Amino acid sequence: MKFNIKLLPLFLVILVAIFFRFYQLGSVPPQPTVDEVSLGYNAYSILNTGSDEYGTRLPVLLRAYDDYRPALYSYLAVPFVKFFGLNVVSVRLPSVVLSVLTVVAVYFLTRYLTNGIKPIQLKYLSLDVSLFASFLLAISPWHIYISRLGHEANAFLAFLMFGILFFLRFIDGKKWSLFLSAIFLALSFNSYQNGKVIIPVLIMVFFSLYFKNIVREKSKVIIALILGIIIIAPVIQASLGDNALIRFKATSLTQNSSQYYEMIAKRNVLNVENGDMLGYVYDNRKIATALLVSNAYLSHFDPVWLFMNKGGEPFKSPTLGLLYLFELPLIFISFLVLLKTPIHYKNKMFLIILGAVSILPASITTDYPHAMRTYAMLPLPQILASIGFIYLLSLIKSKSMQRSFLFFSSFVVFVSVVWFYHSYFSLMPRELSNHFQYGAISALTDARELENSYEKVVVSNREVLFESYMFYLFLNKYDPSVYQRNGGTVSGGFNEEHLIGKYVFGDIKGKLGKNRLYIINPQEVTKDMRVIKEIKYPNNTTVLIIAEII
Repeated sequence: MKFNIKLLPLFLVILVAIFFRFYQLGSVPPQPTVDEVSLGYNAYSILNTGSDEYGTRLPVLLRAYDDYRPALYSYLAVPFVKFFGLNVVSVRLPSVVLSVLTVVAVYFLTRYLTNGIKPIQLKYLSLDVSLFASFLLAISPWHIYISRLGHEANAFLAFLMFGILFFLRFIDGKKWSLFLSAIFLALSFNSYQNGKVIIPVLIMVFFSLYFKNIVREKSKVIIALILGIIIIAPVIQASLGDNALIRFKATSLTQNSSQYYEMIAKRNVLNVENGDMLGYVYDNRKIATALLVSNAYLSHFDPVWLFMNKGGEPFKSPTLGLLYLFELPLIFISFLVLLKTPIHYKNKMFLIILGAVSILPASITTDYPHAMRTYAMLPLPQILASIGFIYLLSLIKSKSMQRSFLFFSSFVVFVSVVWFYHSYFSLMPRELSNHFQYGAISALTDARELENSYEKVVVSNREVLFESYMFYLFLNKYDPSVYQRNGGTVSGGFNEEHLIGKYVFGDIKGKLGKNRLYIINPQEVTKDMRVIKEIKYPNNTTVLIIAEII
């Protein structure tokens, strides 16, 4: 088969995406997170017993740490665990594979969305928006950081991109693509909690913008809707239970802003006492809620949060923001010229609406602004930056000047990417290991060599050792059938104790005694303990202590 030379740039982009997602996958991030060990062990349990850690047969939702997360990612991890064993690479492989495929999907998706913008032709090289958008996603600090985590957000984004891509192919006349779109959007819905908010809104947007196209294919649309409903029905049914709402209640912005509402209530009391009726009208709970949610929503447009790093921020490499600084002027230019571009007005509206909708889940939850919960904002910044870049390049009429500008731009990008490489692969493991409960695996590995000398091994479940029982199950590849036969996990509550053989995972208070080995945080060391070993961060500060009572 003859290779199409026009696909060479895309092939190089894919190689870049593969490198940044597969390189040192087992050691960077430096340790599996608490979510990764949960998803991985449950995949291992389902593979070997057909049930999760609680003994639930083929679960739709994973109870996990009582957060009832979608189980789809664990099913995606099953074949990798089967062939490569239970380890952090197996857990992360579904994410990195799907993230590379997302880069490919974005290339073709951008071609549909920006159709009308002419590529810049430089001899044999054709530079268009889709190529730059996929390249910017391939090197994106935001996308690379999250895609290297074994997390369901990556499956959600990948399926979302393919769902949108196949829908636009349907609009373009590829009728069968509608069924693939329904399947991928349903899988996106089933992958991550955000999908339960974004996918229904996105479908309404499809109907609003492309109503005539949809009506012309009523029978196919009805079949596609039925297909999608069949796929998501088990998740909807499981999500309606009271327990399934635990995670939402724990992160709900309105339910966790009691101090804010108390302030509003006190203000209203004073309004009544002072006869301030205007204040009474404006200082009511509904308006207060609207302001609270609006503040959370708009915080995600903060350029400082997007492009800078105050230090130690979640999902950011040291010294870098979620987006490169060089993208900022390009995105700004694209906003100025977007309405003048020859992109179809429906596609322009779709781009704007997609960006607006992607922030909805993060605007009703705590800890905003939040990079993981706004992950669906990608690849909008990259598409906008690419539009801005192509526009700038088109303003230059001289081919030699275009080449000079392209060389200068390439140099800026190269320096930025090398900076990211250093920040992510060198600085991040040294400076942000505390983001990954670093030390838990090392401490439990050392305890395995010492356990035979002690009657019990007591492991704290505080701080770095939060939900430490799951790290033990994951590390030791504990037989799921034996674990379930002995009762399995009873509760995933944060303060619950777990007993596995001679290991006790929980609060160390009341468990002090001789002939016991302790894995604890430094602040939990008592005066009658003898420190056997200190587990240290890469920067040489102590993170965990292995000790005994003397």
